[in-house]
Amino acid sequence: MKTIELTRKELYDLVWSTSLSKLTQQYALSNDGIKKICKQFDIPMPDSGYWMKLKFNKKVIKEKFNPNFDGVDKIVFTIREEGNSINVDQTPLTIRTKEIENDPNAPLIVPDKILKPDILTIQTKEYWEESSGNVFYDKYKKLRYRIRVGDNHKQRALRFMDALTKLLRYRGHTIAKENQDICILIDGIYIDFDLREAAKRIPATTPYGTSDYIPTGELIFKIGKYSGEKEWRDGKVKIEALLAKIVAKLEIYAEEEKKRNEASRLWRLQFDEEQRLKSEIKKRKEDEIAKFNKLLALSEQYNKAQLIRQYVEVEKQKAIKENILNAEKQEWINWANDKADWYDPTIDKSDDILDS
Repeated sequence: MKTIELTRKELYDLVWSTSLSKLTQQYALSNDGIKKICKQFDIPMPDSGYWMKLKFNKKVIKEKFNPNFDGVDKIVFTIREEGNSINVDQTPLTIRTKEIENDPNAPLIVPDKILKPDILTIQTKEYWEESSGNVFYDKYKKLRYRIRVGDNHKQRALRFMDALTKLLRYRGHTIAKENQDICILIDGIYIDFDLREAAKRIPATTPYGTSDYIPTGELIFKIGKYSGEKEWRDGKVKIEALLAKIVAKLEIYAEEEKKRNEASRLWRLQFDEEQRLKSEIKKRKEDEIAKFNKLLALSEQYNKAQLIRQYVEVEKQKAIKENILNAEKQEWINWANDKADWYDPTIDKSDDILDS
């Protein structure tokens, strides 16, 4: 869409020279959207009777323009394309719904009679014939719609689902199975759906009786699970008139789910990387502690070997002094020095007895 940039003074002149109804025809904004922009940029607007008074040449009061403004003096308006009713200030759901409704080739009508049934419509009818109303029937394995309505509303439900499926396929989507669930598949996102008939609860009339549930004829179409659920049900507007809105919501739902999945994937990657780094740091620390403990043990072992040698030397000098350094004493001195050499980690001498 093309845009135009206006200053505050230019917008002031515009809203005091052109009515809101004409401005919304020129620019892709709603009445409220233009009012919000004027309020945001501190631009006064004519009151509701201004244009009528002007039309009949009655006296009008024009509020003065205030040139003092702290914000950026640049306002961007989107020019409305011919035949395009979408306003840029509308919600994404409204914009997407109008995009679908404005597509002249989109199949948006639920017919009174299905002329070219979708394969899923055919298979759902086959299932109904085979199951004969048995809700626990599980021999039919082909893909089918998930419809829970009374016999009186089966054909209407089938027409709705057939039209919805055709619109989904037109938009590039499909219906598929994920595990055992039948889902709408949009850009790799599986979305649960369900079409059912609303029931009215009739309380029991006896003390030990049970409540009855009477079908109301109102259809309810639901998508999603848990907090992501969204329902459309018959009211003043029947669900047949909501095809574009339902598909628009499904597409936005899929886009949001895809963003959530991607955010979750990135978070998981970051989490795994953080865990890897923590594990790596922990292992390095454990390895460092193990190496240090080994160093400490070897140094203590070395000191003990030195103590043994010192003690042996004292014993030797004592024997010399007392003139008792005989063959037996010398043998003991040699043996003790050998044990010191065996215990000394810097020598690591072998010992036939202790090594075994």
